Amino acid sequence: MIITVSCNPAVDKTYKTSGLSIGQVNRMRDFISLPGGKGVNVTKVLKQFGADVTAMGFLGGYTGEFIEKELKEMGVATKFTKIRTVTRTNMNIIGDDGQVTEILEPGPYIAGFEREQFVDRFKELVEKSQCVVLSGSLTEGIRTNFYGKLTDICNEKGVKVFLDTSGEPLKLAAEKKPYCIKPNRKELEYIAGRKLSTEAEVIQTAYTYVKAGVTKVVVSMGEKGLLQITKNKVIKAVPPKVKAVNTVGCGDCVVAAMVLGFCQELSDEDTLQLAAGVSAANATTLESGVIPEDTMEELVKNVAIVTM
Repeated sequence: MIITVSCNPAVDKTYKTSGLSIGQVNRMRDFISLPGGKGVNVTKVLKQFGADVTAMGFLGGYTGEFIEKELKEMGVATKFTKIRTVTRTNMNIIGDDGQVTEILEPGPYIAGFEREQFVDRFKELVEKSQCVVLSGSLTEGIRTNFYGKLTDICNEKGVKVFLDTSGEPLKLAAEKKPYCIKPNRKELEYIAGRKLSTEAEVIQTAYTYVKAGVTKVVVSMGEKGLLQITKNKVIKAVPPKVKAVNTVGCGDCVVAAMVLGFCQELSDEDTLQLAAGVSAANATTLESGVIPEDTMEELVKNVAIVTM
């Protein structure tokens, strides 16, 4: 079983419009509503690939009910902690000119007793899991060291942790030696405390976390592909160019593919090739975390892999 943790999930509403004008009435041409947030997106991709996945985290209100209902209909096992406040809604507005505007609501407040309920349930489920994904932002009422504490729990049980967050939560949890972290370039610059101007500097900085105990650091660089840094080698995966429709969730696809590669005991090269192809395929569709399989298979075959 794979556990995914979503501390700050959302209902993602994606709109299409001819253009967006500030201070004016804007009528949308089309929209879809989907369960979202980074951890939920990882869950959706894992389930699409047939993984045994259980979604955990915090849900509240009618938006929380919508997310849980949609995940259950996909066949996902859900063990969310119910909260008194309402799960957020995010808007992603895509213009015909290719401009993307995101409007993100603040997350709900998590009370102390709700957080304790979650941790108690998490400890029980970790005993039965193969790996855990800690993905996305935290929200009010959850301290920045929360992912670090969950990583400690997993490490004590010998369960691998895949971490994808940003800022202080990433910095603190990375110190707890999760199995894999997946920052993008800007997130790596933040935890390094300096600008990384070259690919060599990115690799060198990522390697400091490998030396400190992280097994794999995967750095996502948009259309330039992925870098994976481990103790023994550096691998670069560059996908073919695609016409991007919606890039929301591409990083989550990378995380899901890394987990799948681990569970299926794929080589590092095959895993990173899969990750780059799945991420690129996600960008070609309006629905984040829903991968068009024919497109994905073609892209995966054409991902360029370089061992450095």
